[in-house]
Amino acid sequence: MFTRRGDTGETDTGSRKRVTKASAIIEVEGRIDSVNSFLGLAWSKCQWDDMKKDLALVQEDLFVIGEELTAEGKNRTLADERLKWMEARTLELKGEAGKIKLFIMPGGSEISALFHVCRTQSRLLERTVVQAKEGMGVRPLVLSYLNRLSSLLFMHSVVANVRLGISERIWSINREI
Repeated sequence: MFTRRGDTGETDTGSRKRVTKASAIIEVEGRIDSVNSFLGLAWSKCQWDDMKKDLALVQEDLFVIGEELTAEGKNRTLADERLKWMEARTLELKGEAGKIKLFIMPGGSEISALFHVCRTQSRLLERTVVQAKEGMGVRPLVLSYLNRLSSLLFMHSVVANVRLGISERIWSINREI
């Protein structure tokens, strides 16, 4: 579908405000879409129902965050309970992962590597929101949620390899070349 309204480099925000496609609000919208798309790819590749449920919940949360930030909420805002869930779920996965050695090289299994891609994209989204926050009135809860998202995705990557019986590759400064 196309409207031709964007042919001049402008678009509408969720609140129907006309802005340039280079505006901060459109960049945030695009980053949310990017993270959500990668999460969808991870969901399609993931074999564990608990992790698929996590990804689906985060995707829903990202839509709410997107509305809150780019469409002036439309009476939907991220609830405090969503951050509490994410923190609890991250700790639950940490328990399953056991001791983690820093620094883990992304990879091992395909799904673990994909969770790492999701993690890095979530960090990019977080930085984009921080850069744009002054003109958007971003609530601290949203920033906290986006900050915790990368931790949740990191734990997904580690637990995926644990469940598959794949050892993590650990970065070492004392490597031989």
